[in-house]
This record gives sequence, structure tokens and C-alpha cells, in this order.
Amino acid sequence: MKKRPFRVICLVLIMAFYTGWNGIRLGETIFFWKTLGQYGAHPLYIAINGAVWLIAGLLLLWGLWLGKAWGWAAVLGGTVGYTTWYWYDRLVVQKPHANWPFVLIGNIIFLLLIFTILFSSKTRRFFKKDAYEQKSKTPTIA
Repeated sequence: MKKRPFRVICLVLIMAFYTGWNGIRLGETIFFWKTLGQYGAHPLYIAINGAVWLIAGLLLLWGLWLGKAWGWAAVLGGTVGYTTWYWYDRLVVQKPHANWPFVLIGNIIFLLLIFTILFSSKTRRFFKKDAYEQKSKTPTIA
């Protein structure tokens, strides 16, 4: 088993936080279904989003923890996808919020952190090792 760099462990912890957040979101939506409906929220929409990001997060965590070769690209795609969904939801689905500058700065910091970790040489090397190990395990026909 290959040793995980500290950066990858940080990435796992960040992804675990967002996965847990969406799991809680799904659970709370189910628990407060009727209450959300009374206030004009769409509990089915919230539940589907929570479930999708929970499942995606669990898959990302699995790939990250095991150092799968696809894990790096999956985290990049998941980060871009989650950010895109978040801003779509915030700007189109929800009512306008006054704290958008704070959220925008926080989102930029989050993206810089994730991209710095993802594009560091140690992180890329960690995920490339799995690809090389898979190729060496593939039997060749002589």
C-alpha cells in the first residue's frame, strides 16, 4: 500500500466534510419534509441534490483514499460541478442573499485550496502511481 501524502489526507478531510454536509442535508430534508413544504421550499429538490452529492462524495472519498488513478480527475470534476451547482442554486433557485460577497470570497479561497492541493507535484505523483501499478499488473500476451 502506498503512503498518502499529507496533501491527499487534507483533500480527503475536505471531501469528507462536504460529503457529510450533504448527508446531513438529505437526512434533515427527510426529517423536516412537511415543514419545508409549508414554507414553500421544494423538499424533493433538496433531497435529490443531497442524495446526489452524498453518493458522489462517497465515490470520491473511496477513490481518494485508495489512490485510484481516476480519483484526481474525479475530484477536479466534482469540485467544478459542485461549485457550478452551488452558484446556480444560489442565483437562480433561491431568493437573493445579501451576503454574496462573503460567499464569493469563501468560494474562491476554497477553489484555490483544492486546486493548489490537486496540482501539487506530490498529489499528482500519488495518483499516477496507481496508473503505473495497474499497467504493470496487466498481463501481456507474448
